[in-house]
Amino acid sequence: MQAAAMQDHLRDRMYEVSPEQFEILCKMVLSRRLDTESMQVTAFRQDDGIDVEGVIEEDVVRVLFGAQVKRYDEGNTVSNGHVQRFSGALAQGNYQTGTYLTSSSFTGPARRAAENLQIHLVDGEQLAATMVSNNIGVAERGSGYELQPAFWDALTEPERTDTIPSNEVPLANSFESLREFLAAIDETGGTRAEINRAVPEFDSRHADLYGTAGWLLGFVHEDTPTAVDGREVRRWGLTKNGVEYLRLHESGDTEAARERLIAGLRQVEVVDRLATVIAERGSLSHDELKAVLAAETDLSESSVARRASTLGQWLTVLPEIAERPEGRSKKFVSV
Repeated sequence: MQAAAMQDHLRDRMYEVSPEQFEILCKMVLSRRLDTESMQVTAFRQDDGIDVEGVIEEDVVRVLFGAQVKRYDEGNTVSNGHVQRFSGALAQGNYQTGTYLTSSSFTGPARRAAENLQIHLVDGEQLAATMVSNNIGVAERGSGYELQPAFWDALTEPERTDTIPSNEVPLANSFESLREFLAAIDETGGTRAEINRAVPEFDSRHADLYGTAGWLLGFVHEDTPTAVDGREVRRWGLTKNGVEYLRLHESGDTEAARERLIAGLRQVEVVDRLATVIAERGSLSHDELKAVLAAETDLSESSVARRASTLGQWLTVLPEIAERPEGRSKKFVSV
């Protein structure tokens, strides 16, 4: 499609995604639009109105910037009050400059306030135009444009279907290792090689296992690939929930971190189905758990046995489920 039509299509996509997905979209646009060699963009660092932050370094200049992101429906505009509160958040966090991005538009008073406060505003129309003119999320094909699948795949979330696909059944069985994985993403660019350098125990296989686990829990998103030695390399990025879970653990608030983990577990389709079966029956043996997995997923017979062990550990994090011995095996009971 032509540039104008693609811009309209991107506007429609912005309205269709969730607020969390829109934040990730804006993070990726900022990362690609600015000089990525002299800048790092980290999403969701603050709880005070800053959704994305970054540092721009050029020789003798170092600038800390913050961005606010609002996914509003068409017609729901960003007001002067929103801009004023964002200005306060920038001052509180000692940010030198700020950008406010929205899928919709800004009121006249909001634009005048932003001009006085030296805050850059990007509305949905400008954001879509920027994406098209810089080939972000789109690619030129002949005289027109088409969507770039890798960019939009980074915004996907697990789907609820009758048969659960194998890639939505976790195999990562250590939440301590998951936290190490999240911390490695936080400290690096999120590629498997960088994660392995940060945590040598994480080879490519383990990085993928814990990346999938984090994705299912809503803690990570699969970012668009980066080019390394002429080839595209997969990488991960943290979501808002992932950053909050990590920060709660780092601050020693393990109880709040556990609640965040439980909330993530409840959104995992296979965990939800197994928990429902346990609640209905009162208990579920390990063999019965494997039978449910075989019936509800497209896993192979050998994979069912391995993943049943992981799911047993995930289930017992839920406060309403406990593990009890049953002969030489174990069962999961409703408490």
